[in-house]
Amino acid sequence: MLVIYIILLIASLLFYILYIESFSFYLFAFLVALPVILFIMLKRASKRVKVTFAGGQRVCVRGARIPVVIRCENPCRYPISNLMIEIEHYNTIDSVKDTVKICTPLYPKEVQFLTMQLTSLHYGTIRLSITRCRISDMLRLFRLKLKKASKTAPYSETSFTVIPNVIPIDNPIANYSEMGLETDEFSKEHKGDDPSEIFDIHEYQEGDKINRIHWKLSAKQETTMVKDYSLPIANSIIIVVDMNIDRKQSDFMQIYDAVVETVSAVTQYLSENSTVHKVIWYDTITGENISMTVKDEEDSRLLLSMLLKSGLYSGEHPALLNYVNSQDRFKCGHLMYFSAKYDSSVTALMNDSDLAFRYSYLLVNASSDTGKALVDDFAEVVNVDAINAPESIRELCL
Repeated sequence: MLVIYIILLIASLLFYILYIESFSFYLFAFLVALPVILFIMLKRASKRVKVTFAGGQRVCVRGARIPVVIRCENPCRYPISNLMIEIEHYNTIDSVKDTVKICTPLYPKEVQFLTMQLTSLHYGTIRLSITRCRISDMLRLFRLKLKKASKTAPYSETSFTVIPNVIPIDNPIANYSEMGLETDEFSKEHKGDDPSEIFDIHEYQEGDKINRIHWKLSAKQETTMVKDYSLPIANSIIIVVDMNIDRKQSDFMQIYDAVVETVSAVTQYLSENSTVHKVIWYDTITGENISMTVKDEEDSRLLLSMLLKSGLYSGEHPALLNYVNSQDRFKCGHLMYFSAKYDSSVTALMNDSDLAFRYSYLLVNASSDTGKALVDDFAEVVNVDAINAPESIRELCL
């Protein structure tokens, strides 16, 4: 457009020289003043145009199309011929950045919404940021950045979390309730035999035990009332997630996906079967362990969102070491350790610390070639294939 404008300017100058009429002067003056007018209008617009992310879906499954909505506001009385937006996005796990460029006109006194589609092949948190916004005039003579201001900043960020789909498994779940596990929580849906907590009181029915009659209440109600005792809920299963994965491996994202997918499959299945369990992992942001008791499917979904934001690390199993040295540790029925690396000292430490009655070591491998089965003195080692994680854990007794 610059070349065309120069040609028109030269032509108008020749026209002005060769012809005496006032029209030639006005035409030449208009073409000379046009860049100044366009620059003033563009400068004013650069201070007023706003570009931000609008609300949208924040959680999705791997491979799904995510609509990212961008809000563009032009409060000026004249249109903007071209708005160029650069959006940078990356997964916080591998931090590989990519840039998307969008070009669009803006109508005067109007708010426009642009939608672009993104997909992710890996689990984790995807962060997006508007890194640059520029506007140009109709002749493309000038190009200005939108001005940053504390209240009308055109640059903003958003993010969404990629989680696994519901992965069906049908593994047997062992009963650890009779192992004397300590607990202060009781079921709100099922009655049991713990006299320390009353689940419900009802009128006497044939078959009720005489020793459960509530004599004081029966005297007040003038009818025989019977107590139902509560069912204690013990955290009989503990899952320790080790995110010690070497980023230098070419397939470390595939391994990471397999760890997340396996934890997701197990915790969702336990939740569906009303099996309360505890999940422990190390958070690289806080530098501390995070421990979460999962009671239902809502807790399971929250757990995944938190786990996917915790990041990777390198070191000597901080999640397990912190738990062993914690005052809040307690003995459970089954401890499952998820890791991408095998270390016999891990199971030895768990056994020496007397953390559970039974141990399982779920070793995530990068390919279907899992090699020879490992034999450990203290734990059942289960090789988990990164390509098909649910199939790999099908024989595991929870």
